[in-house]
Amino acid sequence: MIYRRFYIGIIIQVILISLTPVLFLYVHSKEYMVVTTYSLAVLWVLQIVYLLHYVNKTNRDLSRFFDAFQYQDSTLVFNEQKKDKAFKNLHQSFNHIINAFGKVKIEKEKDFIFFQHTLELVGIGLLAFDTEGNVKLCNSAFKELFLVEDFSNISELECIDQEFPNFLRRTKSGKQKLRNYLVKNRILKLAVKATSFRLEDEQLKVVAFQDIKNAVDKGEMDAMHKLIRVFAHEITNSVSPISMLSGSLIELYQNKEEKSNDGWFDEGTISNTIMGLTTIRKRSKGLLAFVDEYKNLTHLPKPNFELVSIEKLFMQIETLFKEEFKAEQIAFEYQLQNKDQELIADEKLITQVLINLVRNSIDALKETENKTLSISTGEANPINFIIIRDNGAGIPEDVIDNVFTPFFTTKEKGSGIGLNLSRQIMRLHSGTIAVRSKPNCLTEFTLQF
Repeated sequence: MIYRRFYIGIIIQVILISLTPVLFLYVHSKEYMVVTTYSLAVLWVLQIVYLLHYVNKTNRDLSRFFDAFQYQDSTLVFNEQKKDKAFKNLHQSFNHIINAFGKVKIEKEKDFIFFQHTLELVGIGLLAFDTEGNVKLCNSAFKELFLVEDFSNISELECIDQEFPNFLRRTKSGKQKLRNYLVKNRILKLAVKATSFRLEDEQLKVVAFQDIKNAVDKGEMDAMHKLIRVFAHEITNSVSPISMLSGSLIELYQNKEEKSNDGWFDEGTISNTIMGLTTIRKRSKGLLAFVDEYKNLTHLPKPNFELVSIEKLFMQIETLFKEEFKAEQIAFEYQLQNKDQELIADEKLITQVLINLVRNSIDALKETENKTLSISTGEANPINFIIIRDNGAGIPEDVIDNVFTPFFTTKEKGSGIGLNLSRQIMRLHSGTIAVRSKPNCLTEFTLQF
C-alpha cells in the first residue's frame, strides 16, 4: 500500500513534467503570451527539482534509519504527521522498528548490569583479556586477591610477579593448575583455570583464580586432629597396661624376703628378669611421653592476648641463642621500624613460634659460609607481620608445600611437629605463617597477624 501511493505520486509528477514542455511549446508560439511562456519554463524546472527531492526523500529517511542502527541510537523519531500517506506509513514502520530495537537494547543493558553485579559478588577472581593483553573484564575479587588497582593491560601485572603476564598467556583452556604467589607478605595458594573463545573476530581468554589455601589448611588440620586422636587412643590403651604390669613385677622381684623364701629362680634369672622388665617400663614411659608430645598439638592453651613489646621479644630471642650464634658463627640482627612497636598476642606462644623458626634457621645454616639470620617487622603498630630470614640451605621446591604437614620432616632427628605447631599458634592469633625459599640463597618465614 505504501509503495503504491509512492508510485502513483511519481507517475503523476512524471506526467506533469512531460505535459509542461508541450504546453510550453504551444504558448511559445503565441507572441502575446511571453510571461506565460517564461512561467511554464520556471514551472518545469521546479517540477524536476521537486521530483528529485521527492525521490531522494526516501533515500534520506533510509540513510537516517540505518545510521540510527549503526550508532545504536534508539532516540530517533520520524514524523508521522505527514500529509503524504506514503511517507506517513513509512515513518510509522521506521518508528516501530526503532522502538523494538530500543527495547532490545534496554534488555541487553539490563542483562549486562545484572551480569556485572553478579560478577562483583562472585568470590572467585576473574580476568578476561584479548590476544594483545588488553583487559576486557576484571572483577573486584581479582583486585582484592592480588591487591591491585584498575589496569588496562595484563603487562601491568608484573608487580605481582615478573612472569605473571606470561603465565596468563600460556595457561591452556580446561586444565586446572595450582600456583603459589607471595603478595605483600601473603602467601596465596590458588587454583587457576582458563577458557578461550572467539567473539566475532576477537579471540578472548578468561582466567579464574580461586584461593584454596584456607580450605587446604583446614582440611589438613582436621586430618591431623583425627590422626592424633587415633594415635593417642590406640597407643595409650596398649602401653598403659604394660607399664603397670612391669611396675608390679619389678616391685615383686625387688622384695628380698620373697626372693629368699622362693627358690624357683636363681639370682641370675631374677637379675635378667628385672633388667628386662625395667627396659619394658622405660620404653613404655618413652612411648607415653611420645604420645603426650603429639597430644599437645590438639590441646594448645587458649591465647592470653596482651600488648607485647617487639624490642623486648626480639632481645629475649637474641639472649636465648646468643651462645649458639657465637659457636656457629652466625651474624644475627633484628630490625624494628621503631622501638615503640608492639604486638597484640600471647607472648609465650609467639615466643615459642620464634624459637622454632630460629632453631630451624640455625640447622639450615650448618653448611653455609658467611651465615646470616635476621628478624624484622612491618611498619604498622601494632605490627601486622614478622619476617625471619636466613641464607641457609633452604627448602627444595618439591617439598616446600609439605613443610607444615604434621609429622613431615627433612631432618634426621626431626619430629615434624614444630612448623605445624607454629601454624596452629598463628591460627589461634587469627593469623597465618608462610614460607618462600631459594635453596642456598634465601629462606623467609612470614608471620602475618
